[in-house]
Amino acid sequence: MNTENSITNQKGYDDSLTENSTKHAANADSSYDGLSQDEVRRLQEMAPELRDALLRLRRNIHSRQQEQEQEAETRELNKLLGVKTPHDAVEERNAKNLQAAMAEQARRDREAVKKKFLCQQGLTEAGIPRLFHSATMENIIRQGLPEALEYPRMRICSYLENIEKCCDLGTGLILTGPCGTLKTTFACSIMLEAFAHGIEARFELVMSMLDRLVMLEKSNKDEYCRTMQKLCSVPILVLDDLGAEGHHADFVRSKLEQIIFQRHANGRALIITTNLSPAGLAKLYPGRIMERLRERCLVLEHNCASLRGKNVFSVIA
Repeated sequence: MNTENSITNQKGYDDSLTENSTKHAANADSSYDGLSQDEVRRLQEMAPELRDALLRLRRNIHSRQQEQEQEAETRELNKLLGVKTPHDAVEERNAKNLQAAMAEQARRDREAVKKKFLCQQGLTEAGIPRLFHSATMENIIRQGLPEALEYPRMRICSYLENIEKCCDLGTGLILTGPCGTLKTTFACSIMLEAFAHGIEARFELVMSMLDRLVMLEKSNKDEYCRTMQKLCSVPILVLDDLGAEGHHADFVRSKLEQIIFQRHANGRALIITTNLSPAGLAKLYPGRIMERLRERCLVLEHNCASLRGKNVFSVIA
């Protein structure tokens, strides 16, 4: 009887040992999931303590990844069901706070622009010639306009009414026509309206701008880079008398191309005045420039005789 009991106990012990070994092997195999044979071999060659620590760390990382995936799936399901979790509430509150902070900063920036540029010194700093400091659309209309300029005036007024949207979209204007037909005056009225909305703008006579850029590139590289950055990034840039610079050398014309290309790529608005017709511009500038201008700018032709010397408006250009 004792012999039989001994045999039975030994068999039970062997079975238990076999079961534990099987479980250990299964756990070991699962710890190696996702590893290549070479990685498994290197782990098995390590000291047992180091191997166990590395495998334990790997299991913990895998467990956290699974938890994160489950949390993401739960959040997605809650969104579909319209259920808000505490985590969603925190994210929503943070998003609202961020939006409010950004709106407040934008308001402060607009107020700073108004304060800086809606004065004689600020207008001069923005490049607007003193002759045009009072060239608001109200003043232009008050003085009266010839019928030939009624359509351009109407379209420019529409631009002014939607100036923030036009600025966001990078929408611009090309004002073409003979000398003395209020092209520069209208362009400056756009700048004054932009300042009233807290939008920064810059006025540049093309000939002077190109000469200044060439000089700065030779004498002051840092100032040249700052000037180019400003010309390419200011929300609204007026390029006055485009085409009057004629056939400059390629390296000079490349400055103008760079400004137009950068502003087109970044969705920045251009207001251009020129005595050339659209066909004349196409002859003077390569297709890569004209394509970008046509895409972003509405062409308004000023078909009337020169108004200089006539009592139409005290600011005529």
